[in-house]
Amino acid sequence: METWDKLPLELMDELAERESFSRRHYRPVYSMHKWWARRPGSTFRMLGLSCLTDETESKDDILKRNESGSYSGRYLQNNSDEFSDVTVLDPFVGGGTTLVELNRLGADTIGYEINPVAWWTTKKTIDNVDLQKLKDGFESIFEQTREEIGDWYKTTDPDTGVECDILYSFQTQTLPCLTCSETVHLFQNRTLRDKRATTPAVVHCPNRDCDDRIIELDKEIPEQVTCPSCSTTFDPSDGNYGYGKYTCKNGHKHDVKETLQRLDEKPEFEYFAIHYRAPDGKKKFKVPDDDDGERINAIERYYEKNESDLPIPTQSIPEGDKTQALLNYNYDKFSELFTKRHQIAFAKLLENAKNINDQQVSESLITTISSTIEYNSKLCKWSTRNGGYGGHTFERHAYIPRVQPVEGNPLAEEGLASVRNFFENKTLSAKEYCQHPFEKVKNTETGEVKKHLIQGEKVSEDRLLSLKSKTSEKLDEDDETVDYIITDPPYYDNVQYSELSDYFYVWLREVLQDEYEEFEPELVPKAREIVANSSANKGEDFFVESLTNVFSESHRVLKKDGELIFTYHHNENEAWSVILEAIIESGFTVAGAYPVQSEMPNNPHISDLDNAEYDIIIFANKEDTDEDITLEELRQNLYFELQDMIDEERQRHENLSTADLGVILRGKSMYYYSKHYPNVYTDDEQVGIGEVLDTVDAVIEQALENTVDLPKGIDPITQAYAALYQRGNEGYDDLNKHLLAKNLNVSDLEDEKLVKGPRDKKEPMTADERIHFIEGKLNSNGDDGNELLDIDRVQYLYHLYKTDQNTTEYLKEWKSDDLEELAEFMADVSGDERYENVMDMTLQQF
Repeated sequence: METWDKLPLELMDELAERESFSRRHYRPVYSMHKWWARRPGSTFRMLGLSCLTDETESKDDILKRNESGSYSGRYLQNNSDEFSDVTVLDPFVGGGTTLVELNRLGADTIGYEINPVAWWTTKKTIDNVDLQKLKDGFESIFEQTREEIGDWYKTTDPDTGVECDILYSFQTQTLPCLTCSETVHLFQNRTLRDKRATTPAVVHCPNRDCDDRIIELDKEIPEQVTCPSCSTTFDPSDGNYGYGKYTCKNGHKHDVKETLQRLDEKPEFEYFAIHYRAPDGKKKFKVPDDDDGERINAIERYYEKNESDLPIPTQSIPEGDKTQALLNYNYDKFSELFTKRHQIAFAKLLENAKNINDQQVSESLITTISSTIEYNSKLCKWSTRNGGYGGHTFERHAYIPRVQPVEGNPLAEEGLASVRNFFENKTLSAKEYCQHPFEKVKNTETGEVKKHLIQGEKVSEDRLLSLKSKTSEKLDEDDETVDYIITDPPYYDNVQYSELSDYFYVWLREVLQDEYEEFEPELVPKAREIVANSSANKGEDFFVESLTNVFSESHRVLKKDGELIFTYHHNENEAWSVILEAIIESGFTVAGAYPVQSEMPNNPHISDLDNAEYDIIIFANKEDTDEDITLEELRQNLYFELQDMIDEERQRHENLSTADLGVILRGKSMYYYSKHYPNVYTDDEQVGIGEVLDTVDAVIEQALENTVDLPKGIDPITQAYAALYQRGNEGYDDLNKHLLAKNLNVSDLEDEKLVKGPRDKKEPMTADERIHFIEGKLNSNGDDGNELLDIDRVQYLYHLYKTDQNTTEYLKEWKSDDLEELAEFMADVSGDERYENVMDMTLQQF
């Protein structure tokens, strides 16, 4: 049985969805430190088992759902004694998913990762450490740092006069109005906490002369609130800032970035509220008083005197696709993203952690502190929900400057921003998981989530043969020495890893550069990072060439009967074309492809941006190239092969959607192309991958009877719209999978106002809904790339016919057999005969 035939796809999706929703509870090992776009560990455990088990095993042997709703199979068992003679290499380690999961399964692992932060994160995840010594070491540095500077994170409760721990300090950006020079305090809104069953809502009075600006409300926050102290009436949801612009009291409206750039000033902030734990145990808010101001002054004095002696980063922020957002706000150095109190706190924590004698304990704590930094910067914003809490820096795969940031207390005994929270709930949980891994599955009958301890299994540095921080374009292994290559390569331009990871690197470098050459450079090395990045002049050619180098080296070190397996996540067909080109160019034969769940639909990285939430797993091997073949012969062979494939896949995977089946067939079709590559010809000329993909996709649509019977001359976007109209409403991902076969994605249809609706229900827009858009195109005469589509012409004629306007002028220019067939098709699928009548009129008018 082939590797991919052992994958229980439906169960894989369920497990991946739950893990993505709550990684800390399902796989705490991956919560030790931030890394971007981590794939679910459950998926890679399944991939590992499908590779390492022999051909007699089936998907039910890997994982099966029983009639009782419980589960059984190798997925829930210790397999580590069986696979100790297998070597698996990952050329793109990233967050370490492949190495961790295959390590658990007992395989020897090898990893390459060019980014020092990812390399370090994976190394410290796998490195063995004594848990008791780790706990003792944490308590030591935590108390030491609190003794040194803990007073700066204290405030006095105005009701009792008792000193309390600050949880969060709230800031607002201040700047002079470009027109009148009035100082403007930027507020998006005035809400500090929403109402909950046991806690009042809290809003902030906008009157700066008010004696008590903190207002508690024992009800849901109304549209208008009158301050009981100064009688000011205001809308708590309304501020003077939104969408990058502010309005001063005199009504002048300006852009924040423009103001900073024209004045050549950096963002300045002022504290306006403090959140703290009161003596009675309640979380309260207060306005900073004179004592709080004096503490801030003390921090300023200490900083000026000791900055040069502390491990505080001094690196400038480089230009880049993602860092440009910071440079636009006149941030110059990474240290400017942190308050001076934060800079001192993290410098002290890192210094104290470095001084611990036990190296493994010291480095684990340094990693914990680095991880905590994500929740402590000027890029963190406040959420008023669930009692109120501070967010983290990377809510998107981007840097987002804030005008109303919240400063967490890393030395608090509680809270998301506390280093104690990160140690106990992330570092310690991750290292405990390494020693005692488990799997959680939900019984479909009872709803119970059962925790299965995998007795005897563990993650150990003893099975990590090598982990190097270097490019994988040149591997150090000998030829044909690796059994499997399992990886998760970079996603074209989806994530700019090096630009984002500089945020952590500059801090880690302060305490690691003397011991590790990987941290000697000023910033994360970027020259050979394999991404598409316009700021670095890295386009498709660089991406394909570099990726081909890695896959070629992978081909060299892989055993003759070995397999390359990787997941890929991108909703742009261009990215899929280039990665397929890289695989085939490097000598591999694509054997199959399967779609699986990757991220939750409510993940902010995908829900707001309508990105794909599924991965495609691609399987490739070293099968020899066959003889020459023409593209037409390939097309004919594919058509007959696909009929059998469809039946096989539907028998193997129940509930398989047509869209998913299309992805699977595309992968298997690429097998036939790559098996003959580069010896595929049309008119004695070699055929490129783009033309082959078009041919493959057309055959798949025909085989699935998912195509529309329209002339080939009809443009691809119109064809895609017509097919959607014929299929009916569908979710974003299913639509995107269908569009992938046409070199399109959902945004192409959205740009043309052809689809509408939320993520779970995309539907075609009607002619009436599009008419103003089409008229705009007509008025532009094709300028700015606004070329008319075939569907634009038919729908505009339909509109003229409906509104009793003369169509002659347009029909003289547009009339064609292709357009007439399109009109007939729209009449059939919409049930509106007026589409057909539009074209019937042409005979009378000519």
